[in-house]
Amino acid sequence: MTIHHLYQQLNNLNISPENYYIQGLYGSTDDNDKPALIIRKGKYTIEYEYYYKERGQKHSVQIFTNETEACEYFLEKFKK
Repeated sequence: MTIHHLYQQLNNLNISPENYYIQGLYGSTDDNDKPALIIRKGKYTIEYEYYYKERGQKHSVQIFTNETEACEYFLEKFKK
């Protein structure tokens, strides 16, 4: 699954874009008080970081090196 496919799946579930943040590409314009998925350069590879930001603090941080795993994890959080 790619980030674009994740976005399509969230739309299919009728989840408002204001309820999530995906790398500034999809969803809300900021990551405050919502689940977020960002892409960053790690030491050896690209990393995908999932977190929930509340009051300026990141919580429930998960780091993935695989885009599919990161997207599936993000989607599962909305299905629960």
